[in-house]
Amino acid sequence: MQNAFNEIFEYVKELIIIDSHEHLPHREDAREKDTDVIIEYLAHYFNRDLISAGLSTEDFQRVMDPDMPIMEKWDIVEPFWNYSRYTGYGRSLDISAKALYNIDMISRDTIEELNDSFKKSLEPGHFKRVLKDMSKIEVSLLDANLECDPYFFRSVYRLDDFIYPKSYRNVAEIERKSGIRINSMDSWLEACEIVLDKALEAGAVALKSGLAYDRSLRYDRVTRYEAEQGFNEIFKTLNSPDWGDKPFDVGKPFQDYMMHFVLGLANKRNLTFQFHTGLQEGNGNLIYNSDPSLLSNLFLEYPDVDFDIFHIGYPYQHVLSALAKNFPNVYIDMCWAHIISPAACVNALIEWIDSVPYNKITAFGGDYLLVDAVYGHQYLARVNVSKSLAHKVEEGIFSTDEAKHIAKALFYDNPKRIFKLT
Repeated sequence: MQNAFNEIFEYVKELIIIDSHEHLPHREDAREKDTDVIIEYLAHYFNRDLISAGLSTEDFQRVMDPDMPIMEKWDIVEPFWNYSRYTGYGRSLDISAKALYNIDMISRDTIEELNDSFKKSLEPGHFKRVLKDMSKIEVSLLDANLECDPYFFRSVYRLDDFIYPKSYRNVAEIERKSGIRINSMDSWLEACEIVLDKALEAGAVALKSGLAYDRSLRYDRVTRYEAEQGFNEIFKTLNSPDWGDKPFDVGKPFQDYMMHFVLGLANKRNLTFQFHTGLQEGNGNLIYNSDPSLLSNLFLEYPDVDFDIFHIGYPYQHVLSALAKNFPNVYIDMCWAHIISPAACVNALIEWIDSVPYNKITAFGGDYLLVDAVYGHQYLARVNVSKSLAHKVEEGIFSTDEAKHIAKALFYDNPKRIFKLT
């Protein structure tokens, strides 16, 4: 198997790729400058492993202080960092440190040198070095920012505030974006369509929902009357002097109605719809809310909408395999997943090649707030895909040449087609 892996990986590591999902600063000059390498590297994902390993939230907040000396921070995080360094999150950071700064492993002996090198990277040009020159990313789909730098990004837009508004601030922002005073359900729906069309004119290429963090992914059919009862909750505190800060609860029927309304808009405009499923980022949530099988009624009711299902649905990757096999409009997206569990990704792709047409799989999305870690993540993704394909070569399912063809489809051809990129 090693010979097959080596040949495939030598090809895969040179591929130009498309990145299906990122949370990076929308422009390089938007990077935080008052920072250090521990603040940066613990801003996303790996901090959750450290907290899971026993780092207190109070100590975590302490080390995020830019004025604390770097070695004092290391004294606090070191034991938890060492417990966690072999997770996908930890490995992606070590891989990045090695490739970007020639640091063999992030440790007590290297953290000061790494910090010095990292601070130099805050100068212009680092985005190009990491994303283009080293990671070979043609374009990344950036979550929810229409003002992104088109050299690096295309925007994916969210209408979640229309589906699940939580306070008057959401309403006021919708009024600002749409230019419509919200005073009825009709004006709410009109504003939703106006805001979407403005986003498309500004360059958005797809839609996304992240509401699996807040509620179940089961969106039932409800009547307009039921939805309007929830909508009217917005106005019950209209005359309260502090209502701008006061939350309200529109209820599940309203949310369900609005998701169907938004999918109707996506259908008319031929937009791919990305759904967060599976593991929720953070420490603690209701994982069963994000089981991708809860979306099955939407797959059935909107057969002309392409659904891009995030994060391999982990830990529901076997369920997602069945969904992608059954539904022509359901696609598997491996964004985030290679650092959630590298082994799960290798094994899942081995299974999917047996069960799912490979034109339905996107191999990589960095899903990071910090640019350095994108390098480590895409490297892990290239390794994992190569391992899976080498396994199938060794089984005699296809040749190494066909494995290379499939790899290019997973990393480039499929996302370009699924997201209708030109």
